[in-house]
Amino acid sequence: MFKRLAVAATVLVAALSTAPAASAAPRAAAVDDFSLTVTPAAVTAVAGYPARLTVRTATTSGAPQPVALRVTGLPAGVFAAVTPATVTSGASATVTVQTSVSARAGTFTLVIEGVGATLRHQASGRLSVRTPSAVRAAFYYPWFPEAWNQRGLNPYTNYLPSRGAYTVNETVVRDQVADMRYGGITVGIASWFGQGTTTDRHWPALVRGARDTGFAWAPYYEPEGRGRPTPDQIAADLHYLRGTYGGDRSSLAVLPGRGMVVFVYNAHDLTMADGCETVDRWIRARTLLQQLWGESIYLNLKVFTGYRGCAGSVTVDGWHQYAPARAESDFSGVPGGAYTVSPGFWKAGTTYGRSPFLARNLDRWRSGVARMAASGAFWQLVTTYNEWGEGTSVESSVGCRGGAPAGTLCDWSDAGRSDFITALHAAPLPGSSG
Repeated sequence: MFKRLAVAATVLVAALSTAPAASAAPRAAAVDDFSLTVTPAAVTAVAGYPARLTVRTATTSGAPQPVALRVTGLPAGVFAAVTPATVTSGASATVTVQTSVSARAGTFTLVIEGVGATLRHQASGRLSVRTPSAVRAAFYYPWFPEAWNQRGLNPYTNYLPSRGAYTVNETVVRDQVADMRYGGITVGIASWFGQGTTTDRHWPALVRGARDTGFAWAPYYEPEGRGRPTPDQIAADLHYLRGTYGGDRSSLAVLPGRGMVVFVYNAHDLTMADGCETVDRWIRARTLLQQLWGESIYLNLKVFTGYRGCAGSVTVDGWHQYAPARAESDFSGVPGGAYTVSPGFWKAGTTYGRSPFLARNLDRWRSGVARMAASGAFWQLVTTYNEWGEGTSVESSVGCRGGAPAGTLCDWSDAGRSDFITALHAAPLPGSSG
């Protein structure tokens, strides 16, 4: 009996010693994770022009996953877009940083954030913004569709705009802004006749159409061309413009440390006495604006005979000429001076060649643009982007309405892109790249 038990015990021990060991605990599944890298680590942009970075993603563990990308830490006057905005980890995206003339000079840290299925990571790059040595701007007219039908003509132009008789709306403006930016134009000087006027009602479309593009708008103050507004009225108008169209991430042009850019169409200053009186009123208005609301402006007046002899002229920030029947106007030698080029002048309803008149010539335009770029003028102006009634537009045209002699330049559409804009693109401002 005891012998049989001993043998059974021995057999059991032997069986246990030869049985397979218990299985180890299962290993945890790898967490899906990713990483971000920004290249180059630092970029430079001249205010008004873009810079680009690449954000590279990698799968560090687990399976690839969608990663949503965005940029944070943007200073005023700087905008950014990531394309594509969502990638699968392991892919790359392009970060396009748009700077406007409102961006202050300095070095800033841009944070690129990636959000995955359960985790988020950040990487950073440095953006250095440089103050531009020159600004290319174009006069722009938010008059449409109202201005197409006037004085018995519809449309009121000798040309056939490629966009047709368009309405100033956000979609149209966004396309026009892209057009101007292609030509190196970073500021639009947009006609403004006062609070509640047609131009004022179109200004919201201008602001929306330029949003996040780096393009900036400056008002062309037209009431001065129709009368003599008081300093109080001017100050109130400027405060209205700043309060209505300015603010965070606005496309209103504000030069850092100088103020909101304001061009003035003081067209009735035909004598030195008239002009000096205008200078005095604007200086008083600028002082009132600062006293009442703590706001500053960068004041740019139209030149007039004897303008440099006015007592207050040294306090005016800039001077320009608006004379589009001339191919070029050079005022680059004065502080804040401007060099202006015009493609041509042929007013609607007038006979071709009747004065005032300037025939279109692309070779002359290219030469004028080259001289303007080399002039050293801070303001390098195009008269105009879309003044179709006077025939000064560089916006694309597909032909003339009639009455033009053979050989007249009527179609400058270049298969969708204005030849005049293309010529501007081919002559970038010195130092415009980062």
